[in-house]
Order: sequence, then C-alpha cells, then structure tokens
Amino acid sequence: MRKHFFFLALLLFFAHPAQAADMRCQGDLMTPGTIITKVRQKCGDPLWEDRIGEVKSTTRSGGERLLYITQLTYEASGGYYVLTFEGGELKQSEFFQK
Repeated sequence: MRKHFFFLALLLFFAHPAQAADMRCQGDLMTPGTIITKVRQKCGDPLWEDRIGEVKSTTRSGGERLLYITQLTYEASGGYYVLTFEGGELKQSEFFQK
C-alpha cells in the first residue's frame, strides 16, 4: 500500500495540469460567452483548429439543433491557450505551459 501511495504522489508531483485562464488579444479579454468571430478578429488565425465533437441542444420551441464543439489553439505567453467553443460561443479556456 505504501508503494502505491508513493508512486501516486510522485505522479502528481510531476504532472503539469492545465490552468483555466482567459486570453487577452488587442486589449480585450476572451472570456466565456465570447463568440468565435470576435476571437478570430482580435487574436488572428489559430495555430490549430479542431472540431472535436457535437452536442444536441433543445431550443425554446422544443426543437433540437446540433452544436459543433470546436477548439482553437493559440501560442502566447510561453505556452498554449486552448479555447473550446460550443455552437460558436466560448465555453472554456485553458493554458498549458511549454
């Protein structure tokens, strides 16, 4: 049991978790709710763009619509910002250090 605890503690020590962080472009903060066109206008073209999935959403009238989940990756501040959009709206932003 002690070996397992030591191994787990060692893994946690060396892990570099992602940090939630808002990216700033041309003086504007890209916070949840920002639309993808504003991010592209302010921050430019991303290093990578990936469509990673889709989710069904129910409209107010009871119908369903399909929302794409897209990730844009930008290099800045000595690392990478990964911005996740759902239906063109920023839902989450993470920062990964190099």
